[in-house]
Amino acid sequence: MPPQVEVGLILTLTLRGLFLSTYDQIREAAIEAERWGFDSVWLCDHFFTMDPGAYARQKKFPGAEEEDSSAEAEDGSQPLLEAWTTLSALARDTTRLRLGTSVLCVGYRNPAVLAKMAATLDVISGGRLEMGIGAGWMEAEYAAYGFPYPKASVRIAQLEEAVQIMKRMWTDPHPTFEGEHFRIRNAVCDPPPVQKPHPPIWIGGEGKKVLRVAAQHADRFNARWWPPERFLERAPEIEAASREFGRPDGALSPSLMSMLIPEKSRADAEAERANYASIPDEGVIAGTPADCVARIRPYLRAGVRRFLFTIPNLAERPERLRLAGEEVVPAIRSLGADSALRAGS
Repeated sequence: MPPQVEVGLILTLTLRGLFLSTYDQIREAAIEAERWGFDSVWLCDHFFTMDPGAYARQKKFPGAEEEDSSAEAEDGSQPLLEAWTTLSALARDTTRLRLGTSVLCVGYRNPAVLAKMAATLDVISGGRLEMGIGAGWMEAEYAAYGFPYPKASVRIAQLEEAVQIMKRMWTDPHPTFEGEHFRIRNAVCDPPPVQKPHPPIWIGGEGKKVLRVAAQHADRFNARWWPPERFLERAPEIEAASREFGRPDGALSPSLMSMLIPEKSRADAEAERANYASIPDEGVIAGTPADCVARIRPYLRAGVRRFLFTIPNLAERPERLRLAGEEVVPAIRSLGADSALRAGS
């Protein structure tokens, strides 16, 4: 029997149109997501917003115009709440939803303090934290907030050390770690997380070096905008890395982050999709609920059982969340339970 399908709703991303600006909007959407059977809600770890074109340039999507990624934040950034503070409030305003970070930037917080913050949130929420973390990418944000922005290899090394520190602090009563970038000495984390041995660790990123860190240290990896074929192509590489580190096949499970635009009318879905022309086609699932389910089916065949969906302009179009909850989520759960959809069948 394949693992159960899990579906999360991303409430904030730095890209305009893909975030809710006020806590009232976030709370209302989270409560609705809980009512419609979503498994989790997720917040990004960013401090200001950008338009789709600027996002595409910084992420270097094909077809995007070249631009210096260190450029200052554009004028007109819209309100975006800080992730940890907001998740703490959601821990009390929801009862079942798991609470995720998609994903924390390793350069924004000392990893020992981050481990303490995460343990506290896990306690407050009754064991509902999903701990997502990545190496960071938004150079303009680093510059704006005064954080050093080292080269990618250094950020990835920092990520690996940070994950090791967090795991030690969550499981060892007297944790000590000496690394090149971070160190702790008897950094007691009391109370520890509710979840044992620790909250699930997600690592965001698609590069080989990041996936090797995930294969050694994480429980999940989250891939942004991947088509189904890429999950199949990368699976042998990921499994080989897991075995290299003495972990069994399946120890690191994949998750897809995608834009979901469910509409009763295909024309309405296509019109909204046109507002995000800089997002690659493989990153968008749009159409009627039946169309969306048909697009998701190949991911299930590729072995993906976790989905994190961002639904654009949710405050103005709340019916999209209802359509997803009423028709899309139940359908893909049913398909995911079908053993005929196992990878390679």
